[in-house]
Amino acid sequence: MRIGFYAPLKSPNDLAPSGDRTIARLMLDAMTEQGHSVQIMSDFRALDIVGDPERQEQIRKSADQEYDRIKRLFESQKSPPIDLWFTYHLYHKAPDWLGPRVCDEFNMPYVLAEASHAPKQKQGPWHLGLTQVEHALNQAAGILSLNPRDLACIQPFLSNQAQQLMLPPFIKDVPARAEPKQLHKNALAAKTGFEADVPWLITVAMMRPGDKLRSYTLLAEGLKPLREQPWGLIVIGDGDAAQDVRKAFEPLNDRVFFAGALEPDDMCSFLDAADLFVWPAINEAFGMALLEAHRQGLAVVAGRTDGVATVVQSGLTGELVDSGDVASFSQAIAAFLRDPARQKRAGQQAREKFLRDHGFETASKRIHSFLEALI
Repeated sequence: MRIGFYAPLKSPNDLAPSGDRTIARLMLDAMTEQGHSVQIMSDFRALDIVGDPERQEQIRKSADQEYDRIKRLFESQKSPPIDLWFTYHLYHKAPDWLGPRVCDEFNMPYVLAEASHAPKQKQGPWHLGLTQVEHALNQAAGILSLNPRDLACIQPFLSNQAQQLMLPPFIKDVPARAEPKQLHKNALAAKTGFEADVPWLITVAMMRPGDKLRSYTLLAEGLKPLREQPWGLIVIGDGDAAQDVRKAFEPLNDRVFFAGALEPDDMCSFLDAADLFVWPAINEAFGMALLEAHRQGLAVVAGRTDGVATVVQSGLTGELVDSGDVASFSQAIAAFLRDPARQKRAGQQAREKFLRDHGFETASKRIHSFLEALI
């Protein structure tokens, strides 16, 4: 199948790393894995983050020009160069102004992945974007959802013929470490400044204002009461809010190692050495870093959201607490620190869950079957 791919929030070609870009690239790879020819139709970004109606109108007008470019491309060939249009991640701040028009003009299936609808924005500053999301949902022949929290709100706008697939979030696997964890800790002890015989906590997240910074701040607050217990925290990430993040951890400076932004192989080395992944996950969709932690056999303590709960099975592969509850978050970490056997057992179960539910090959085959049924 020839598939046209578009991501209105952030193109897979964008230079700035993020979870959204990672998932977009995984979607591309999953379809290519099954033999489909996938072409990125546009790098046009439809994002208005501040809620400025004038900017949204300008984005819409710019989208008209981009649509004209795509239309001319299609018309220059004997037949459309794609069989199906696939849009990844649209919502009121980043609607799809291209896919619905192209599919309507050239009579092809329109497929959405990770679409959401926020009814409270009906009278809000993103009204224009929300209306376009509703139009896109109504036109979709297929809807692929990664986050259960999106399902209820999109249903009223789907046609009776629309097909739906609920797909657990997924990432590519890496070879399991052959060496014992202690050897990884010994190799990194000098770099981190931590003793190799104490528990190592780890977190991985971009340092951005908003929910990411709130999560970092909550993490720092949750660790302060645990100073009497031995542990070290590895923080992997960077971004515009880096100074604010470091300030939040100043009372714990001797316990925290800031590794900065790392390439995947280097990040895996730290995950392999760590004992427990910790992240408050405030308003997190599901958290690619949580998946990566489970892939590496790490138990996770995190804040509960519907999406996070698809990855972390509380009581089995880690512990989920009410989002924003500092005391519960702190207590959950403390419980794992006191019980290394439980920590190790949960890590093993995390790896097993990843292989069973979140593997790349399984997701790739499910996406293939779903798209084939739409043609």
